[in-house]
Amino acid sequence: MKKSIDITMPSLGADMSEGMLVEWLIKVGDKVKHGDIIAVLETQKGAIDMEAYHDGIITQLLVQPVNTVPVGSVLARIDIEEKSLNESKNQNTSTEDIIKEPIAIEELTTEEIITEKTTPEQTTPEKVIEEPVLLSVEALTEKPQKKTTEKLNINTKTNRVLASPIVRKIAKAQQLDLSRIKGSGPNGGIILKDIAQIAPKTRLTEGEPLANMRNAIAAAMTKSKQEIPHFYLSVDLPINKAQQWLQQANKDKTPQTHILLIALVLKAVAISLQKYPQLNGFYQQGHFEPASEINIANVISLRGGGVVVPALRHVEQLSVPDIMSALRDITRRSRAIERGERLRSSELMGATITITNMGERGVDQVFGIIYPPQVAIIGVGKVKKVPQVCDEKIDIGEQITLCLSADHRVVDGMLAAKFLNSLAKNLQKPEQL
Repeated sequence: MKKSIDITMPSLGADMSEGMLVEWLIKVGDKVKHGDIIAVLETQKGAIDMEAYHDGIITQLLVQPVNTVPVGSVLARIDIEEKSLNESKNQNTSTEDIIKEPIAIEELTTEEIITEKTTPEQTTPEKVIEEPVLLSVEALTEKPQKKTTEKLNINTKTNRVLASPIVRKIAKAQQLDLSRIKGSGPNGGIILKDIAQIAPKTRLTEGEPLANMRNAIAAAMTKSKQEIPHFYLSVDLPINKAQQWLQQANKDKTPQTHILLIALVLKAVAISLQKYPQLNGFYQQGHFEPASEINIANVISLRGGGVVVPALRHVEQLSVPDIMSALRDITRRSRAIERGERLRSSELMGATITITNMGERGVDQVFGIIYPPQVAIIGVGKVKKVPQVCDEKIDIGEQITLCLSADHRVVDGMLAAKFLNSLAKNLQKPEQL
């Protein structure tokens, strides 16, 4: 028996209230499988590949590119076998359902979502391109398309170039003539990608684009500090054995493939969370919901400013080398917006706990701010050489400081201390991770 499922604008974090559909990569009648990329979305933090979360057939596309809609708005519909839906729910929780923050949105019709703006003089409606700001002028890429008759990007009635506000701002700053640029947006409108083809190396590191990301970060962190009663614990952890294990594991590897200490930390965290699941989940709608997966988000700083926080999924099931490989890949793609690479929606949804590694920046310790609706964040400090007592002798050893910020509505100090001690013990046995 078939069942129709809504495909909605996903929430890719507590700081996201709306997103823009940039491009459909499927059409009505297409068969899709779980994990297939079906659309490109635009958020305050860049372009994202949206995935399908069920196997099925696309029956409706309700929003046309390029349009900005609230989180939770229905973008399309898919017909799936009800049997496969039940099997999917039994196997694991869908990424779409992990974060269940209430969204006050009235059901919108296609005509209400897809808006057009006209003036009395116009006989043909002109699409309004509400294009959000990106960290880079080249954040969107499209599949190669068949050549079509070239469309002018000038409205013949008004002699006005169709372009979004941010495109006009960039063009003015770079002294570009928009009338000479072929637009690939609706009605031939010029979008950021078109500007990037002319000035591909230009990066927007100041002004409105970066301010847009900072506003998103500010919204999430303000929500966290206002609503979550944080408390903090830390432990100084000797890592001599871990460093020796890494030296041996990297003996025959090139520097580009070395396993780093952070991979061991991620694995140790995952194992400890299996013993203390109270730190792995979400506080929402007045109660704690433990997560069935261990998806650890990693704070990644961007070279142009700001951060993204993608997650490594099912970390407890990965080997240490696999964790390192996945971490390298997700870090590279997070920092490669200007080269057209994108994160997947599943990588920005469903993180159950977060790690922020400031040790690589020379910081001794960091007490992070919890990313709602998660209930904990772990800070990792730098490797330090310190005097250590071993067999009644004082030697020079190495240690790091691990800091835990926890939500006191869910976790008490005793449980948090037990978790940190468990994490420390796991890191003392790297060969068992």
